[in-house]
Amino acid sequence: MGVDIGMYEFLEYFLNRPWLVIVIFFVYVFFYMLSLFMSGPKAGKNPFSISHIKPVGDLVTDQQVRDRVIKQRFKLSKVPEEIDDLIIGSGIGGIGLASLLSRSGHRCLVLEQHDQAGGCCHTFHEKGYEFDTGIHYIGKMFDGADNRVLVDMVTGGKIEYPKMTDCFDMVCLGDPAKCKKYKIMDNRKAYAEELIKAFPEEKAAIEKFMEILRESRSYFYGFFVLKFIPKWLASFLSSIGVMNLLFRPWAKYTAQSTKDVLDSLTNNPELKAVLAYSYGDYGVAPSKSPFGIQSALINHYMGGAYYVRGGPSEIAFQAIPIIEKAGGRVLVNALVKKIILSDKGRAVGVEVKTGDGTAQIFAKRIISDAGVRNTFTKLLPQEVALKSKLYPTIKDVGNSISYMSVFIGLDGSQEELGIEGHNLWCFTRSYEPHIQNTVRIPPTASVLCLYPFCQDPWSKRFPNKSTCLVITVARYEWFARWQDERLKHRSEEYEGLKNRMGRQIWNQLTMICPKLEGHDDYFEVGSPLSNKHYLGFQEGEIYGLDHTINKFRPKSAIHLRPKTDIPGLYLTGQDILVCGFSGALYGGMLCASSILNRNLYNDLDKVVKEVRAANKLGKKTT
Repeated sequence: MGVDIGMYEFLEYFLNRPWLVIVIFFVYVFFYMLSLFMSGPKAGKNPFSISHIKPVGDLVTDQQVRDRVIKQRFKLSKVPEEIDDLIIGSGIGGIGLASLLSRSGHRCLVLEQHDQAGGCCHTFHEKGYEFDTGIHYIGKMFDGADNRVLVDMVTGGKIEYPKMTDCFDMVCLGDPAKCKKYKIMDNRKAYAEELIKAFPEEKAAIEKFMEILRESRSYFYGFFVLKFIPKWLASFLSSIGVMNLLFRPWAKYTAQSTKDVLDSLTNNPELKAVLAYSYGDYGVAPSKSPFGIQSALINHYMGGAYYVRGGPSEIAFQAIPIIEKAGGRVLVNALVKKIILSDKGRAVGVEVKTGDGTAQIFAKRIISDAGVRNTFTKLLPQEVALKSKLYPTIKDVGNSISYMSVFIGLDGSQEELGIEGHNLWCFTRSYEPHIQNTVRIPPTASVLCLYPFCQDPWSKRFPNKSTCLVITVARYEWFARWQDERLKHRSEEYEGLKNRMGRQIWNQLTMICPKLEGHDDYFEVGSPLSNKHYLGFQEGEIYGLDHTINKFRPKSAIHLRPKTDIPGLYLTGQDILVCGFSGALYGGMLCASSILNRNLYNDLDKVVKEVRAANKLGKKTT
């Protein structure tokens, strides 16, 4: 009798909650379809193994030796036979993907339009100074972190990642000559304590903000699932609200902008600026970005900010031998003009510019790390691109904004110049920028100042020298009239404009750091036109597609995935996930999962556990 009563109560409970029955049903369908999806074609070889992690060796500083690896010029005679995967672009999304596929036995050819491999993971040298261009700091790189293990799989574990100071960022607000400074710490307790110390009257708001950060740590789970399961299932689960129920942080913090969340916590404009200062890392103002991406960025550095010993070019330098060991190559000065399609509409090859014309190269798969916009508006025939279900997403999401960069070589050591090991984020006005359509000096946007020599042990390689990189947002249209002029041979008017802007930025920085004044031994300014030339984006947009709320909603997220609806064509890098080193790296892993037909997230998790277990036993893997 007791059993019967319990059964009736059980049935009554569900009859009174029909929504719960629906949720359970669709959860069952979700996991059932996921199992079918993962048990389709035979899975490829697992590219992950703890044995891939080798001891860190001596840093190779001979530039000629390095150039023989990262500057292999394109020649048809160097192209491997029977290519499995041809990858357009050698950023971390491209070269990381090639390394993982090579670990699985694939023969890859990576083609890079610039004169050295690495995309934003490259360095350049001028007048005795070394500058990085894109990888300024990375989170989650402590030994045993998922991020670190994945990079070690790509590079063989031969790279060391020095930790920056505990205060890795400093926010400077107001007049540069008398700005207020706020420390950003790299662990949750210290981060909150510094905020409360600076804003004691806002303690309740700060504590609530820390709760929201913890709640939103799983934000990207829902975003990943939309790209991993079949499109029809992702669309169906989203349309009936099941995705919102299963992944509440993703649903909640995609719907709310960063500004919405901050406005709900406080009316203090300075506190809002400090909580949202790092939006420049993804290029979207707080009123337009989903709070989820801002919280993910803050959470990313709770555990330390790290740099790459030897500079970001180490990534390509260590990954290329892994690709070559499997029979592949990474070739530079290889401008891909178009993707070749078969009579049946399958992507089968590319056309590459050569000295006397073009050459055609064929492969089993074509993978683009050149950006979704470039791929569908420049590389594919328009009649094919327009028919793709992905094409409308390009317009719906839009392009990210461009930047100006000022590269400064300083004739002095870190100690002489009074520079500490953190980056500066400077806001002379509101943290919510208004970038005018017409150029105005000084720039109205925020300025990010980075000192890469503070992260990298420069003193041994470049005694009594330092470098500084300053970045600020800019519009392509400010410089568009000079776009057809040749690089380094543009008019004096263009050079005068960008140098005046660069000098104004430098003057603002020397007000904050007076000891820098007079030590600018080398000074070079890069405009959006520079970004267009070196990175290949049409309007110098360094973050690819814009990271507004629209990109993270199901309609866009479902279509921005590795496997396109054009047979044989895949996408990798930041556009299919998020921008930044880690975002593009995981974009490469997502693409490798699709090509190998295996869940590399599970494979990574297993090797991460092995690494952590080995570390506990004192058997360091690096």
